[in-house]
Amino acid sequence: MSQSEGASSPRSSRGNPSMGDIIRSVVVIALIVMAVWGIGKFFTRTPDSPVTAVDYATIVGQARPAADFALLAPSSLPEGWIANSARYEPNSWHLGVLTDTDAYIGLEQVKISVDRAVDRFADGSKRVGDAVIAGEDWTVRSGPQDRWTFVRREDGITILLNGTASRQMMEDYVSSLASS
Repeated sequence: MSQSEGASSPRSSRGNPSMGDIIRSVVVIALIVMAVWGIGKFFTRTPDSPVTAVDYATIVGQARPAADFALLAPSSLPEGWIANSARYEPNSWHLGVLTDTDAYIGLEQVKISVDRAVDRFADGSKRVGDAVIAGEDWTVRSGPQDRWTFVRREDGITILLNGTASRQMMEDYVSSLASS
């Protein structure tokens, strides 16, 4: 009898791992993945508000003397609302705001026809009626994704407000607009 036949030798598990080997491997890999995830969470910072506020009052104050039409803007925004875009160009004025419920309202004053303004800023909307707001006649349109659009023409300028806010909130915002 040879020495290898009579002595018991440890069996190699190469190629045929035992269930214990598999469980230990899975546990080690899971711990490594959890550690990497934890380190990533620790070193990742999510900004509180990804929206950058703009000082629209300063921008409109600087643009009004240069404009050859009356720029509209609210004197102030309701609590929690943020102006996130404002720009003046010789043929247009834009003011975008986010409400306290994260709805968007965009004000456009442009030297183009109502039809072109609607095609550009409220594509897919349909006329649903008229409204008198702050003594002014507005055409009211409803669009995809619950968007409301208010539009009117005055002194060669198309004034269009388009947004995801409720109709009442849009009407309240329209009534807050002033040219001075």
